[in-house]
Formats: sequence, structure tokens, C-alpha cells
Amino acid sequence: MSGGIFVCYRKNHLNGRRGTALAVEAFIDRLRNHFGSGKVFADTDLIAGDDFPPVLRGWLGNSEVVLVFVHDEWLADVVERRDDDKKEDWVRSEVRTALETGKHVVPVLLDRASLPTELDLITKKLPDLADFGNKQFWRIPFGEWERRGGELIRLLEGRVASKEMPAPERPDPAHVRSTWPPAIGVLLGLVGPWALVRLLVPDVELRSVWLVALAAALVFPLLIPLGTLSIVYEIRRRLDESDRHLAKLSHDQKTNITVGLFVAGMGIIVLFISNLVPWQVQLVVLAVIVWFTVLEGDRWLRDRRLGDLWPYVRLAAHPAAVRGALAHVERFMEERRPLLTMLQREQVEFVLGQVEWAVDRLHDLRALSWWAWLRRSSPWLPAVHLLLLAAVVGSAVAALAENGVEHAGLLGGAVAAALLCYFVTVDRAYRLQRWRRKVVAEAAPDEVEKLRLVLAEISIPPAAQEESAE
Repeated sequence: MSGGIFVCYRKNHLNGRRGTALAVEAFIDRLRNHFGSGKVFADTDLIAGDDFPPVLRGWLGNSEVVLVFVHDEWLADVVERRDDDKKEDWVRSEVRTALETGKHVVPVLLDRASLPTELDLITKKLPDLADFGNKQFWRIPFGEWERRGGELIRLLEGRVASKEMPAPERPDPAHVRSTWPPAIGVLLGLVGPWALVRLLVPDVELRSVWLVALAAALVFPLLIPLGTLSIVYEIRRRLDESDRHLAKLSHDQKTNITVGLFVAGMGIIVLFISNLVPWQVQLVVLAVIVWFTVLEGDRWLRDRRLGDLWPYVRLAAHPAAVRGALAHVERFMEERRPLLTMLQREQVEFVLGQVEWAVDRLHDLRALSWWAWLRRSSPWLPAVHLLLLAAVVGSAVAALAENGVEHAGLLGGAVAAALLCYFVTVDRAYRLQRWRRKVVAEAAPDEVEKLRLVLAEISIPPAAQEESAE
């Protein structure tokens, strides 16, 4: 499949302009809208100063298909031009060249026109066009330009080169994540409290007191994600409705909202800690925020841009990504009504194929067990969560090692509370994500089907069978 379409038609007769030329030129515009202006060649593209014979020959040579529009008096026009030695008949020359070079020649009969037979052409002393009489034709009655013209366009798609869709990037969303961030978090949590207290508290008698207080205090940060996820889980249906509305926003709007919330959140954190910790600690916190923003923020924006870039070469197997892609397809088609080009239709089909793949992966992810899901989650948040849990355990063990046996009951309660918070939080997160995947995966196929119905309405319909030669 290569090249484009060359349109051969009679624009002028010896005695004036052909009325059929207007209808053909309107169809040429339709061809260009569908295939792109660089794929359709006709003399309407000639501009003042062009040396048209070599230009037309060049266009003809670069074409795969030659459409020859035949009107009622097409043969009579060619015969009349044959007898005029002063002017070259470009229609005859184009058809002859197309036949000699093996182009795919399609006679397009306008209304009730008939195709000259091989015998007719030889009898009229046009032997160079004899093969034209053996070609399978396509008829377009004047009252059926929309339907029959659309079917012809669909037929031509098999021979006209289009812009190839990019190869879809489909990484396995269920691969096991790296274990080193959680492992480092556990190690720091177990060793960090004991090392920190030994460094900052020189009085041996007070170390156990500090460690007991630290073990109890570290339980409270674990309550924050537990409470947050519990509330989110209870109002998940209302939040899901908000997520549906958010998916209809454009990529830039969603990115701006996310960045704005991140900046506002960081500002609240800085204001909150400004009265609680010395300025040295504030500098450390700000340095960590800047480090995270520079290293992770740029990567996040690039990944998000690539993931949301039309036509979604890489679509994440994530509920929000699936909804966003479906909303984008809906906007894309609505903005390009009443008729999509071939490239636009292929792009929509490509995105819908990506969505179907992502939905299949959502079903796979939803079937994961609790432990399998945890091993495949993003490693950073679990690492922080494990760090806090390990810090409670590490503080309790260090307190016992520093002669804090009299506080064993309190330490045991802190460890039990921390473990309970951790496992309930993870279970809530697992159930919440599993529920979201289920909701989106079950609703997406119907939405894809609706979008395909809309696509069928605003793109060229399937071609009908070709007519038989009369």
C-alpha cells in the first residue's frame, strides 16, 4: 500500500465548461478531507506559473490509484479532441499513461454514463485506451453522492497509504516492584530510633523514657492514613462520581490542578512545622521537598504527558487513565463533527484498542490476592508506612534493651496498635483499589461500544459490493 490518488476528469469541453466538473471538484475536496491534501492530486492544485505538463506527470507517477470520471459524452469528447491536432487531450494522455504504467485505474461513471467497451475504443481509433474498456467501474448516481461516494472512499483506503499508527507500549502492570525501598524503610525504622536517642540523649537513665515516648508517639502518624482511607472507603461512591467529572477535564487542566494541590499541600506543611521545630529542621524538610520535586516531579510530568498524549501510545492500566482516555475520545469526535478523516478514524480506533487492553489488565489486577497486590504496589508509600511501623517496633525493642522493662505493657500496646493500624490501612487500600478497578472495568466496555457507534455515524461507512459491468 503506497502512493495516493490521481483524479482525471474533463473540466472543459471544446464549446465550454462541463457541468459535471463542479460535482467532481466537490468530491475532490471530500477526498482531500479524508485522506489529506498530500494524498490527492488533481489539476485544481495547479497555481499560476506552474509548468503543468511535468507537474501532472509527476503527480501521476506518485499515485497508486487513478480515478477517471466518465460523463455521458466522455467518449465523444475524446474523439473530438483526437481530431484536433492543435491541442493535446490531457484526459486521454493521463488515462494512457496510467494504463501503460500499471496504475490501479478505476472508471467512475457519473449518473447514467456508460463505460466504453474495448471494441468501442478500437473502433473510434483509440487503441491506446482499449484496456480502459475492460476495467471494473464504480457508478455514482447524482442523487447518491453521499452514500456511493463514501463507499468509494472506503474502497480506496486499501490502496492509499495512510500514516501508520505508532506501536502501542503495553508494559506489564502486574510486575513485582522493587523491594529495596521497603527494605531500607524497615531497616531505618528498626535501627534509627535507638541510634538517634543514643546520639541525642547522653543520660542513660532517660534513654528508656525517650524510647517509650517515641514508640507511643509514632503510633499517631499511623492513625492518619488509617483514618483517611477509612473515610475515603465509606464515601467511595460519591468520590467515584467526582472522578467521573474530573476525567472529562483536559490533560492540561488536570495537570494544573494536581500541581496546584501539591504546592498548596507543601505550603501547609511548611506553615505547620514552622512553629513546632527549629529552623535547622525546617531547612532539612524544605531540602527534602525540593529534592523530591526536582527528581520525581519532572519524571512524573513527563510520564503523565506521554501517558495522556493523543493517541495514547502508552495508556496506564489505571481507572483514572481509562476514564480520561474515553472522555478524550468523546471530545475528539465531538470537535471534528460532522465527518472524521481516515487518519482521525484510525486514531480513535487505536485509542479504543488501548482502552480495551487496559480494561483487560484491570480485570487481571482486580483478581490479585492481598499479598500479590501489595508486592505490585508503588514501593515508596509502602516504604514510608513500613518505616513508621518499624520505628515503633524498633523503639519498643530498644526501650526494653535500655532497662525499660517496667513499661513493657505500654510498649506491647504501642506495637500491637501499630501493627493493627498498618494491616487495617493496607486492607482498606486494597479493597478500595479493587472496588475502583471493578467499577471502571465493568462500565468501560459499554462506553467503548457507544463511542464506536458514534464513530460509525461520523466516519465513512463500510463499502458496498462493486457493481458488475454493464
